[in-house]
Amino acid sequence: MAGQAAKGAALIFIVFVLSRAIHPMVIDLSKVDGKVLYSKNAPAMLSQMGSMLFVNSVAFYEDGFKGVKECWQVKGFATFGLIGFWYAFGDLLEMLSMGAMGGGVYQVLLQSKLLITAVMMKHIKGTNQSELQWYVLLAVTLAVSAFVIVDSGGDSGGALPMMGVAFVLAKVAVSCYAAVLSDTQLKGFASMSTSAKLSQMSLARVVCSILLMVGTEKSDKPWLHNFDMYTWIVVLSFVTKSLLTLYLLKMLDSIQKNIGEALACIVIFLGNIALGSSVFDLCAFLLAVLVVVLVRIYGMAGKAKVEAPKGPTPVLDL
Repeated sequence: MAGQAAKGAALIFIVFVLSRAIHPMVIDLSKVDGKVLYSKNAPAMLSQMGSMLFVNSVAFYEDGFKGVKECWQVKGFATFGLIGFWYAFGDLLEMLSMGAMGGGVYQVLLQSKLLITAVMMKHIKGTNQSELQWYVLLAVTLAVSAFVIVDSGGDSGGALPMMGVAFVLAKVAVSCYAAVLSDTQLKGFASMSTSAKLSQMSLARVVCSILLMVGTEKSDKPWLHNFDMYTWIVVLSFVTKSLLTLYLLKMLDSIQKNIGEALACIVIFLGNIALGSSVFDLCAFLLAVLVVVLVRIYGMAGKAKVEAPKGPTPVLDL
């Protein structure tokens, strides 16, 4: 039984890593000459419609029409609407980021979430990090910065995607804030089923995505312009990533989540080489591995406990 449980946990972890790695790679494949030509709000909006349909189906399976009715109750819509806005804004920032850089660089830059989350948790919840953790977070930030510089060409004349970097950091900050907001605001909805909460969250994200599209995209083209097979795969990837995040994250602890996100960088790096979209760069590869190692050390640092010495501390007379 223990062996089967270990195999199951390993399979869940692998699926999580692949879901995080394949998503940016699919967005890269949907680009034309390195640009995202379709509406940057459309894939996330369609994916949330798909997620809403899925969780309503789950609610019907679990509790019939009563479960579906609970998914559409008005209770708490203001709260879900606020959280949904921030998540929808994060989806838009993700597409803007991917429009300015490759999936590998994007995934590496996402590791800055550790530092941003730590700063937010300190100021919002008063949760502090150990001194060792702060040093590791600084090292992660430096390693991520070095990877971006190397990937962009460094001294060879490549330009840093500064706008893309700004979008990623904004995306991370928005996602971290939305997660903290969800943690603090949704405690009053313990009586609601998981399907009902997810349905209302998805509905709020759809509405907010429409509002963001109206406010940020001024175009005479049809809503689903430049949609092709790869774009629909992007929509499917959004749906899969969203649902896997909702259901798999409950089975992984925080350390496994962070390591999985970091390992996705290596998978994307090797996947792009296998697809022929990039060549092997030893320096970039080693920096990506360094980021993964530092993320693991960060998780270990949080568990470290210093035992009080027994008896008087010996003093050496040198």
